[in-house]
Amino acid sequence: MEKRPFGKTGVELPILSLGCQRLVDEEGCSQDQAVAILEQALKRGVCYFDTAPAYSEGESERRVGLVATRRRTDMWIATKVNETTRDGARRQLEASLDRLQTDHVEEVRLHNVFNFDRLDAMTGKDGALQALIEARDEGLVRFISISGHANPQVLLEAIRRFPFDTALCAVSALDHFIYSFAEEFLLFALQKCMGVVGMKVLGCKALAANWQQALRYSMGLPLTTVIPGCSTIEQLNGNIDLAENFVPMASVERLAFFPDILPMVTPQNMYWKSKDWGRKDWIERKEPFGLTRTGCQ
Repeated sequence: MEKRPFGKTGVELPILSLGCQRLVDEEGCSQDQAVAILEQALKRGVCYFDTAPAYSEGESERRVGLVATRRRTDMWIATKVNETTRDGARRQLEASLDRLQTDHVEEVRLHNVFNFDRLDAMTGKDGALQALIEARDEGLVRFISISGHANPQVLLEAIRRFPFDTALCAVSALDHFIYSFAEEFLLFALQKCMGVVGMKVLGCKALAANWQQALRYSMGLPLTTVIPGCSTIEQLNGNIDLAENFVPMASVERLAFFPDILPMVTPQNMYWKSKDWGRKDWIERKEPFGLTRTGCQ
C-alpha cells in the first residue's frame, strides 16, 4: 500500500487503517472473528488501529487488547476520551490502558468535539486536555489528537488554541456537501503539519453500495489514512485489495459520483451532523430534526 507521512510524528502510515468500532457483538462480530480480523489486518500491512471506550462499553478496546498482548510493537493504537474534565479523562484513559493490556498508547483524542461549548470545557482550566498533556509527560501517551464529526470550524478553533499532533474528522463523500472538513479544515491542518485521519468513509453504511467509489474519494483527499470499519474478513480484504491498487478519482469521476449520492445527504443518513444527535427523543423516535446548517432539512 501507498504510505504517507503522519504529520510531525516521524512515521509514515499506509493509506488504509482499521476503525475498530464494528469489531463487537452488536455488529455480529464475535470475539474470535474480531481477533481474526485484527490478525489478518496486521498480516496484510495495516498497522493503525482506532478504538474508543465508548465503543460497546469498552468491548472494542478489550478485543484490540487481546491482539496487542502479543503484537504490540506492530500496532499503532489510538483511543479516545469523551469526558470533558481532567479527572474524568484521566480515569477513562487508565481504564482504556487496562482494557488494551498496554502501558501506553500512541495516540489519545479528545472525542467528538461537536460544538464550541464542548471545546471550551475540554481545553479550559481542569479540562480533559490537561489530563492528556500530563499523560504525555508521564509516557502513557505519545501524541495528542482531537476528533470532530459535525462542524469543521470547531476543529479549526481547536488547533488555533493548542498544537494538536493529529486530528480525526469525517470525510465521507456525503460530508462533502455539508460542513465539509475536506473543504474547510484539511488544508489548514496541513499548514500546521498535522497528521489527519479520515473517518465516516462509508457514511455509516449509507454508501455501502458504492463502497469502492467512496473509499477512492476519501483516500484521494490530502490526508494520511482512512479508517473504515468492518465486521468480516471479507470486508477487510476487499478494502485492502482496493487500497493496494488505489487510483485517485479523476475530476470527471467525482462529478459523475456526486449527483448519484446527493439524494442520500439527509438527516437520517448523516445523523452525526444533526443538531439533535444524541437527544433521547431523537434516538427513540428516529425522526430528523434538521441538520446543523440552515436550509438543509
